[in-house]
Amino acid sequence: MELEPIGFTNERAKEMVNITFSMKKLIKDPKRPIRNCMVITVMIFIAECIIFCGALVFGFKQKSAILLICAGLYSALIILYIARIISMIKMLNMYRSLPKDRKTVLEEDGVRLNVNGVSDTKFYWTSFSVMRVFEHNIVFIPKDITKLSLSFPIQHLDKVKQYMSEHNVDLEICE
Repeated sequence: MELEPIGFTNERAKEMVNITFSMKKLIKDPKRPIRNCMVITVMIFIAECIIFCGALVFGFKQKSAILLICAGLYSALIILYIARIISMIKMLNMYRSLPKDRKTVLEEDGVRLNVNGVSDTKFYWTSFSVMRVFEHNIVFIPKDITKLSLSFPIQHLDKVKQYMSEHNVDLEICE
């Protein structure tokens, strides 16, 4: 069964970034709610900047080596959070720029993706542990972190569920 191509909307791309950054936890507990990782990361970044500035100002004002060392440690954390924010922005842009004409075919043993008629990628049903339904995405969560996840737009939910029941695809569905 071939699914018609649907591109990534802004909401779907944001949700996929949050799902991707939560994938390790979702593999352990597929029913776990996902959080808005982007907002949480920015809030922690702002809090660390405030603490950094406070430690730096009071460290110089009171000539405290401990506060200056804390400021140095917080500067390292700030750099890590800047890298995380940059990677989230890059991932968001990557999802938004994925080709809209990607052909998806559900087959007996898995899902075949064809991008621009150039390359085929096959995902086998046995590599997934559960199909999780989110607000804008259907995500096939892999059994372990070494495998890739697969997502579809929520508009394909009925077709995917129908195909899975007709072809006895043995995956739990978490809604």
